Amino acid sequence: MKRLLLIFLFAVSACASCAQDAVSLYGSRMSVMFYNSENLFDTFDDPDKNDDEFTPDGDRRWTDRRYWNKLENLSRVIVAVDEEQAPAVIGLCEVENDIVLNDLTTRSPLKNLGYEYLVTHSPDLRGINTALLYRRELFRPVAHESLTVDISRLGGSPTRDILHVTGRIPNGDTLDIYVCHWPSRIGGVEESEPRRQTAAAVALKSIRQVFREREKPYVILMGDLNEGAWDPAIRQTLGVMPLEDAAVLPDTSLVTMMEDVSTGSYRYEGEWDTYDQFVVSASLLNGLGCTEIADCRICALDFVLEEDKKYGGEKPFRTYNGYRYQNGFSDHLPVVLWLSF
Repeated sequence: MKRLLLIFLFAVSACASCAQDAVSLYGSRMSVMFYNSENLFDTFDDPDKNDDEFTPDGDRRWTDRRYWNKLENLSRVIVAVDEEQAPAVIGLCEVENDIVLNDLTTRSPLKNLGYEYLVTHSPDLRGINTALLYRRELFRPVAHESLTVDISRLGGSPTRDILHVTGRIPNGDTLDIYVCHWPSRIGGVEESEPRRQTAAAVALKSIRQVFREREKPYVILMGDLNEGAWDPAIRQTLGVMPLEDAAVLPDTSLVTMMEDVSTGSYRYEGEWDTYDQFVVSASLLNGLGCTEIADCRICALDFVLEEDKKYGGEKPFRTYNGYRYQNGFSDHLPVVLWLSF
């Protein structure tokens, strides 16, 4: 027993020392980013998925050169969203598989930043998934799972899993992160709404379990939810509360971070929408914990925007305009929040 106790105390001491080293090296803030990467496919045909258009012989002529340009462009966005240091954690959606994530983390301009990744393997017919990139010195995963969203009874095609990752941050707190890409609005907003409500219910069931298990639960749900902050799946199913009420809410309330943003993250026919969302536990906002949200914003970087010649103003500079390759970034803008501890 004494030997076990000594081992335990040594491990705790070592973890505390690592945490102090991380804080000393990187400061007491870190950023959490979400980005819809828009069709990050490799160039190989997966015979079990509908990815033919993203092959060299496919409709989009998805060549090795275009693929590596895409990785370089995504890397450029990632390092630009935080002026002080690269994000500690990055949620991604519309990524195909381990190949693209390995190339992004080890063979792109990100290769010297030490990113590791976790990814789902969803039943989505196109083969796109959700993923989490992380810098181990700032976020150390201790558990992860894929949450299946079954919408077959609603007549929908198989959709993306939700990635749930539990990890430790430098001050020793535990952070539960959910990376989502909820069902699209194809078929109409009202007709497709039950599918997004199903996805929200799957996430909420897991979050409630976290609330039961953690003495001080810190939760961040992020993703392309295909909904605005006050649409039904977010407001009713998740039961989110407005940011202005956060200071008086219990730890286990969920709060939207995107209700008062000045612009959107996605533009369709000249109108901005905020489909890329952060929903967090009130414990990160009510001033009662050691870890808090310091800021949250949509990053409308100049170089990821282009002139909207049809509707006026600007729009995200995407990889393709229709089927015309233009070497852009994504049809979505990145969203970022900063944690202080």
